[in-house]
Amino acid sequence: MISLRLIFVAIVWGVNFAFVKFALNDFAPLSFTIVRFSLASLFLLFLMLLGRESLAMDRRDVRAVIGLGFIGITLYNLLFMYGLNYTTASNSALFISSSPLFAALVMALWKRSRISANIIAGLVLSSIGVFLIIWSKPGGVTFSRQAIAGDILTLCAALFWALYTIRAKPLLEKHSAVKITAYSMVSGTIMLLPMGAFELLHQSWATISFPSWTALAFSAIISGGIAFSLWYDGVKKLGITRTIVYHYLVPFVAVVFAALFLGEPITFPQVLGGLAIVSGVALVQQSGNT
Repeated sequence: MISLRLIFVAIVWGVNFAFVKFALNDFAPLSFTIVRFSLASLFLLFLMLLGRESLAMDRRDVRAVIGLGFIGITLYNLLFMYGLNYTTASNSALFISSSPLFAALVMALWKRSRISANIIAGLVLSSIGVFLIIWSKPGGVTFSRQAIAGDILTLCAALFWALYTIRAKPLLEKHSAVKITAYSMVSGTIMLLPMGAFELLHQSWATISFPSWTALAFSAIISGGIAFSLWYDGVKKLGITRTIVYHYLVPFVAVVFAALFLGEPITFPQVLGGLAIVSGVALVQQSGNT
């Protein structure tokens, strides 16, 4: 059941790229991000109150959650957005999908966790699949001196997403996924405010179209509140590696969505890439809970 939920997360995040791209025709990037996570935070806090879940958390855990928010909401979004500004969309999609590799490396070096043969094979196979999907898109993957700053920023964003996933594990043993997600979003959004204040003040709110507000609502409630909580629920029940590998499905879903709803063709290398990703995810699921 949890695997189906994580597949749902991958589908939502894959589709969300198109929604965000559409909404940014009306929103400034930081305005969109701050409003998105503010709404997602309020939605999750409402769910906690509806379920009569305690809002209390001891001081040590509060500090840890604030750190999570800084890593996964503040830093990740700043690095991702500015990285995308200096590199191509294809390069960004390729590098951001490297977070499962970073997670495996961090756990091996920092936590001294053993990486099984299934995990190595699955990660490598899925990485090859992502490369095939993105490489075969129009424009493909390009490496240039002009784009290197954006590539590095995006790689850093992928690393911070891996850390956001890893560092939540101890907290999820004591608290619900909804609580950890809500509190990390609240703290991360507050830390984004000083950097996004100028855009918020100069955002032309009256000219934002209804479809853009709808895209924001999807990105905040479905992609933000619900999907982020299900992601942490996966970490809690399946472990870090078996959850984060589902991140590889996101670019594959984005390609399928573009084919079904935007009329973009699916190439043979993309089909091979999709099969490689699915096979890689299946291999990692055969490993233990790590």
